[in-house]
Amino acid sequence: MTQKTIVITGGAGFVGSNLIRKLNSRGQSNIIIIDNYDERKLLNIKDCQFIDYITYKKGISHIEEALSKHDIDAILHIGANADVLVKDAEIMFNANYEHSRFYLDYCTGREIPLIYASSSAVYGNSSNCIIDNAFEHPHNVYSWSKWMFDKYVLANMHAFESRVIGLRFFNIFGMGEFHKDKNASLPHRFYSFIREKGFIDLFDKQIERDYVWVEDVCDVILEILTDSSLENGIYNLGSGNPISHRAMAELVVEECVKRNVSADTSSLIKSIPMPEELLNSFQFHTKAEELPEIVSRHTAHNKEKIRKYVNQLIDRSTI
Repeated sequence: MTQKTIVITGGAGFVGSNLIRKLNSRGQSNIIIIDNYDERKLLNIKDCQFIDYITYKKGISHIEEALSKHDIDAILHIGANADVLVKDAEIMFNANYEHSRFYLDYCTGREIPLIYASSSAVYGNSSNCIIDNAFEHPHNVYSWSKWMFDKYVLANMHAFESRVIGLRFFNIFGMGEFHKDKNASLPHRFYSFIREKGFIDLFDKQIERDYVWVEDVCDVILEILTDSSLENGIYNLGSGNPISHRAMAELVVEECVKRNVSADTSSLIKSIPMPEELLNSFQFHTKAEELPEIVSRHTAHNKEKIRKYVNQLIDRSTI
């Protein structure tokens, strides 16, 4: 039986590389990666199997020409410019809106599935994270670019003959995010703070966010790809159980103390003022709501998964 050929944009990145490993473990190797040539990210796919690698840096025409050499069965569009500090709307919208429209048109024109990554950033500081315009309040160029594509998808959903599923990712943590620096997940950053500075500096504001394990995210995506029961639409992909920054810091400290990474002292968490420039572009609360069963079934018990991840980081540091 001939393997299906799957395109994964952002395939050398955090979620994308985890998707490839999971597909490889299931015997799937006909995978085309679309990403840039970043040496740090290439480490993520060193042990992965795939058949082609296409740079998105040469533009949409180059991507289209390179894909024409293959018979594509599905696109998992994970790649994006996620740097919330980028202020140039042309740069951000070219990456997150124009490229996304290309993949949508490519898939619908060939009647093949498109599963794409949206973002919980579109909610801003809404009191509810519900997929409805009333609760969507983007507050930076990144979140506006994600919101814009979601609006385009929803406006044209009635015309799609093939599957189109958008997933609003909440805060994802897990192995494979080492290249992300300041954009890495909070468990990773807090662990890095302890290793590098000996303590965690914590903003002096009440911040509570929804965290989801990358393994669960990949399981959800691949189940949606093979199970057609979920109707076309946009869905939240989170745990539904937010954790405060303070509780996250305490959890990371507990695991570090257990593993003798740090001494058990009260000085491991230090409060610092939040910079003024972040106050109007920072999400203080997120909670994934109205989760479909295919998501909620995978994403429970996230505190235990965070603990497991911290221990994976400790193990990696001791190799």
